[in-house]
Amino acid sequence: MSATPPTPPFPRLKTAGKWLRAGAEKWQMRGVSYGPFKPNSLGEPFPEDSALVADLRHIGALGFNTVRLYELPTPQVIHAATKLGLRLWVGIPWTDHVDFLRSRAQQEQIRQTVMQAVLRLKDEPCVAGFLVGNEIEKTLVRWMGPTRVRDFLDGLMESARAVAPHQLFSYATYPSTEYLIPNQADFLAVNLYLEQPETLAAYLQRLQNLAGDKPLVISEFGLDVAAHGEAAQAQTWAWFQAACQQAAVAGTVWFSYTDEWFRGGEAITQWRFGLVDSVRQERAICGSLKETATAHRPHTQPRISVIVCTYNGTATLRSCLESLSRLRYSNFEALLIDDGSTQDIATLAKDFPHIRYVRQEHAGLSVARNLGAALATGEILAYTDDDCIVDEDWLSNLVLGFDDPQWVAAGGPNIPPSPRNRTEAVVAAAPGAPAHVLLTDVEAEHLPGCNLAIRKTALESIGGFRPQYRVAGDDVDVCWRLREAGGKLHFISGAMVWHHRRYTVGAYLRQQRGYGRAEALLMKDHPQRFGPLGGARWFGGIYGDRAASLHLEEGSIFHGPMGEGLFQGIYRQGPRGWLDWMSGVTWVVLLLVALAHRSPLSAALILSFSLLLAACRLRNQTRAPFSLSLLESCLLLGLCWLQPVIREWERGLGMLRLGARPGRKKNETAAQGLKRPRKISFSLGELAFWSESGVDRARLLDRLQANLTRQKISLRPDDGWRLFDLEAASQFDVSPAFLTVTEYHGKQRLLTRVRLMLRVSLRSLVIQALILAVVSLPTPLRVMAFDFYTISFIAVVTIAFAAYQKLKRDVLKAAQEAGLTLAPQA
Repeated sequence: MSATPPTPPFPRLKTAGKWLRAGAEKWQMRGVSYGPFKPNSLGEPFPEDSALVADLRHIGALGFNTVRLYELPTPQVIHAATKLGLRLWVGIPWTDHVDFLRSRAQQEQIRQTVMQAVLRLKDEPCVAGFLVGNEIEKTLVRWMGPTRVRDFLDGLMESARAVAPHQLFSYATYPSTEYLIPNQADFLAVNLYLEQPETLAAYLQRLQNLAGDKPLVISEFGLDVAAHGEAAQAQTWAWFQAACQQAAVAGTVWFSYTDEWFRGGEAITQWRFGLVDSVRQERAICGSLKETATAHRPHTQPRISVIVCTYNGTATLRSCLESLSRLRYSNFEALLIDDGSTQDIATLAKDFPHIRYVRQEHAGLSVARNLGAALATGEILAYTDDDCIVDEDWLSNLVLGFDDPQWVAAGGPNIPPSPRNRTEAVVAAAPGAPAHVLLTDVEAEHLPGCNLAIRKTALESIGGFRPQYRVAGDDVDVCWRLREAGGKLHFISGAMVWHHRRYTVGAYLRQQRGYGRAEALLMKDHPQRFGPLGGARWFGGIYGDRAASLHLEEGSIFHGPMGEGLFQGIYRQGPRGWLDWMSGVTWVVLLLVALAHRSPLSAALILSFSLLLAACRLRNQTRAPFSLSLLESCLLLGLCWLQPVIREWERGLGMLRLGARPGRKKNETAAQGLKRPRKISFSLGELAFWSESGVDRARLLDRLQANLTRQKISLRPDDGWRLFDLEAASQFDVSPAFLTVTEYHGKQRLLTRVRLMLRVSLRSLVIQALILAVVSLPTPLRVMAFDFYTISFIAVVTIAFAAYQKLKRDVLKAAQEAGLTLAPQA
């Protein structure tokens, strides 16, 4: 009898910047989806045991290392996957096709479902991680509210991670809700179906920027053989794998292994996405699956000169140089430029004989970078800092940014590594870190100098780095001058480096002071790039670790008309208007003026506003990798409060010293911002309607719109940015509106919900607030204001009640005409 083969090892998976790692090795997920299936003889949502083992064995033979499941694995699935060396991505099914946020009891039931699944499977070696949800339908997300849905998903992952801290968690979104990116997700998982290579390549770049500093995993991708044929499926596999490698995607899941597909209580037969058919006959695609798909790479690798400049950087320099030794790129040299350090850099450099060490008298960062460029033999100069650790494929990905002569520079993300102490973790979560600024998903306006590659000829043509930038600002100046000379900057998401943030509060504050002084220098050289208050004018979007907007309110998401857009984009824009005026030095000046005039109430308001802005900045920052104590949380809030003050103070002093003044705004197209609403919606109540014959919200809205039009009521349909479907009499300050959603309950059974709303203009609300403020003050107008406020309040309540009654009648009539039955609220 032959010996039982040893169980394959499963090194623990973890995220590492834009990549996944199994133990210490970079790991590429190559997955295929499996199921869901019709229940077998034991009532399990999988094939019979013999067929199950045969399927998993075949999956492994085709070269896959991961299987994505839509149902919880049975002991037989766990046993077979473990024996065959396959990892499992476990989807946890729950009632995500209805309004699950309507009741706390339903939310708790979902939370218990997730927790029980994680507790049962968390210690299984083959379980790679969990997906706590999958493709919550787009109009349902719009109905419940994107922020509420995302917060609920965050809560699920936070609870699950508390009992399984070693596991990975995410939620599988899709292009129709690309904005639904939970903050607690370890990686961005996206189900994606695109049929053109160029379209896929462009969208992958967008997804990489939405992922921020996290890995991107395509959790579903496939092609319907019934519609396109087997040959097209095989071709799609090849270009899909190539595009994902080119875009630095950390993992892929092909949909699906087999045509056998059971969903909603019935077999799905109209689509055929399988690598094999329902009786397990291989398709043409299987013949090429074992071949390794490679992205387009240059036939010859251009010579790259890696340049590291240091000034007393021994604390992190060794790690930096060691990472250069691990680079997987054959044609490069490395230069270490010592800018007159008082520390013994030369002795440390002797441990790295393959790195050329050159010392200069202390003259500043720009002079050191120019010296490195002069000594370099490569056609591309790749700069990084002494507190960076480069990824082993940094140069291999970076060189892809020079595939066209229009690209004169390229760079990628700089991501903080695991903090050396808790203070560094707090500092890493504070604002002011170097960040790339993107005009599009691939073209940059600015690339930080810690991860910046430039064609040597392009740098020479603009005269190199300017020597006055001794500490910071040199990279911003160079990027602006390269673009002004007609060049373009290429952002490459896979070309990442680890970049240590400052490890003490004092070092962080000194860094921000340096940035402020550098901004004054930049204003002297580029006055048109700065606004009247001294802030830099960026035409692109500043992308960081949490690229997705935190504020998913009306106007920030393009849902498409009636919420039906297939690709629903999110548009990011930071706080604007009066709240920005309270940041930086401005609020300090206003506070001093208020105190000088002995107005404690005004001083308290100004202080409150400045703290509110600090809290907003805090919400938009990278979260620390562990829970902060109360003291650490207060420290982080304080840094968010102090950082703009210190930076603006130093910038202001520099402006006075240098005579720098902002100039006229440069004529360049700015990035698209939010479509800000002019009204706020208030819910008046909801109605629900049932259909056994497939009547959905579209027919109800058609009848409603027709009836209101006959009544000669002006209607405003959703333009794609609003959280209503129809608004009546939108020209008035107070107007009624409707929002609908249809829940699918299997086969032709549908439940359509209608929310009756009253929309009130912001102008009216501001007027009411001002009147209320007058009422609260001891002025002669107090009585008159109180009477006016009372009358207007009663009028609004009366209008709201009358509107509700009329809206209800209109909806009930339209529902009856559409063939819907009034259902009890549930």
